[in-house]
Amino acid sequence: MRRGLILAIAGIAVLLWVEQWLGVSYIWKTLAKFILFLILPLLIFRREVRLFMKFRDTDPKRIRMSLAIGVGVMAAVFGAFFLLRPFIDTEALVSDLAGRAGVTGVIYPFVAMYILFGNSLLEEFFFRGVLPAQFKEHPRLGLAVPPILFAVYHIAIFLPWFSLPILAAAVAGLAAGGVIFQLANGRNGTILPSWIIHMSADLAVLIIGAILIYQ
Repeated sequence: MRRGLILAIAGIAVLLWVEQWLGVSYIWKTLAKFILFLILPLLIFRREVRLFMKFRDTDPKRIRMSLAIGVGVMAAVFGAFFLLRPFIDTEALVSDLAGRAGVTGVIYPFVAMYILFGNSLLEEFFFRGVLPAQFKEHPRLGLAVPPILFAVYHIAIFLPWFSLPILAAAVAGLAAGGVIFQLANGRNGTILPSWIIHMSADLAVLIIGAILIYQ
């Protein structure tokens, strides 16, 4: 458990630093994330990885359930955006994407495809696979700590975009979503169900992003 927590906290701290203070392009941020959330865990926690990545062993009922939850999550994301849109500086958001991350309308389709299929799997691998596996003997902590760290990690992304109340609501929503993701997988299941839900949420966000960038 200790190794997993140290890796998670150190990785999140490094990514916060890269995101907020280095000012590098999106590809360098992605490379840092691959090292911290994929390569290092594969080297350190190889045995656990074999279990939660066996997608063929996923319970079909959990796959069907995750598809239904995914539809509900998409509806919730769209509803929240259109409800809160008057309170979000969308011009500043788009400008920040172009300036800080280098994401413009030209490369957005490619970034969107990576976020949908690659980034979502990377985050599920770490936050719903590697981290919960470190809490096998402490299931309550395993259901609480990874979602909290998942939400904290996203603060670096959301910080320039939202006011404090909306940021707090977004972080709370991510933490709650993290709990739902883990429950969808079950204690000893694969991460495929949560990945399906995660992709559904990201798809809604990416559609909203396309609306803002290309309007």
